[in-house]
Amino acid sequence: MITADNLLLAMAVIILTGLAFSKLCKLIHIPNVTGYLVGGLLIGPGLLGLIPGFDGIISADAVQALKVVVNIELGFIAFTIGVDFKKEYLKKIGPKPIIMAFLESFFAVVVVAGLVLCFTPIIKSNLNLTTKEVVAFAIALGSIGAATAPAATLMVIKQYRAKGSLTDTLVAVVAVDDASALIFFGIAMAIVEILSPEGSKNLALSISLPFIEILISIVIGIIVGAILCFLIHFFHGRGTRVSCAISCILGAVGLTFLLNDIGKENNLNVSDLFAVMILGAVFTNFAPDEDEAQVNELLERFTPPFIIMFFVLSGAELDFGNFADTSILIVLVIAICCYVVGRTFGKFVGVLSAGELLKCEKKITKLLSLGLMPQGGVALGLSVMIGRLGIFNSTEETIIRTTIIASCFLTELFGPLFTKYMLFKAGEADPALK
Repeated sequence: MITADNLLLAMAVIILTGLAFSKLCKLIHIPNVTGYLVGGLLIGPGLLGLIPGFDGIISADAVQALKVVVNIELGFIAFTIGVDFKKEYLKKIGPKPIIMAFLESFFAVVVVAGLVLCFTPIIKSNLNLTTKEVVAFAIALGSIGAATAPAATLMVIKQYRAKGSLTDTLVAVVAVDDASALIFFGIAMAIVEILSPEGSKNLALSISLPFIEILISIVIGIIVGAILCFLIHFFHGRGTRVSCAISCILGAVGLTFLLNDIGKENNLNVSDLFAVMILGAVFTNFAPDEDEAQVNELLERFTPPFIIMFFVLSGAELDFGNFADTSILIVLVIAICCYVVGRTFGKFVGVLSAGELLKCEKKITKLLSLGLMPQGGVALGLSVMIGRLGIFNSTEETIIRTTIIASCFLTELFGPLFTKYMLFKAGEADPALK
């Protein structure tokens, strides 16, 4: 059993590891998230645990005990997504980016799941699964394909001073993308639960459950968002205001967990990410502009240690002992190839379809999908949420998590290069910076 002093030391080592690897990433010009994940791999029990008698610099018990940090950071991630949905901004961008975001998200989910299903016989034989279990595995993996990490894309846009219709559309789409990803994830998880042996036997309840869960998330977000707006009106100090925001974010997350525990017999899975996203949207639209801006600035200063711990822990949590089995390694390679290729192709088809449907400029229709490659915090968070369902065995969970981490590594590494090419190809980047 891990003691308090060991846990504190583990947190210190995790943060210092993240800081060290972020410096290394700057030297070799790759995104910080890649360094955090690699740092976690190198200090965690999953890789070093392969050495007989050694449990890693950070033990498996410490990683398990710090799972609460993951839930806290997921709440912060969802809040930052929500505050992007200011009503003035939504009026300005119109419905086109929203439609495009939903279509590219939908096709990413469908194509990834479809590609995985093409290998059903191999997956069945190597993991000893039924056809129904393989379908659930494919849907679960595909459900994460919709998510896009906007940070890397926005940094490239800023670096090359890009301006124009393609740039404006890309910024709007990546802002909406994670909201659409959460919706598709919720629906996909409901389908997975129906397919699972432990799933609900009431078909009507199973079909209506995702919509009930989304409705409950919206209600929680609205109520807690209203409470936050009320608290901000009465507390004016910087410390007290950021405390109000943090307490409301944690409260919304905790409330969804409580409701899920109460409704676990009916497989209730209210999304804490979606609830906090609605909370952020309510806050940004109903709090005074100067108050909202101050709270967001304070949260940006407060959250970096949690961001570092979230990504380092995601890398540290991987257990490579499972992949000593050749059959499991085969499935992992198939999953990574299907996920990376399927997600890329799905995003392209979705943007192409939306562009033709909405009569967008050719450069938007043909090039915009190149700016949607990176994945990061939300994708990793969704892979964590899959583990919470308790539907998949440890091997399937490990394959899903490893696939998503591999995708984050590859897309955060090469995604910015595609974005740069897109901006210069469209003639919207500053030529002097080429």
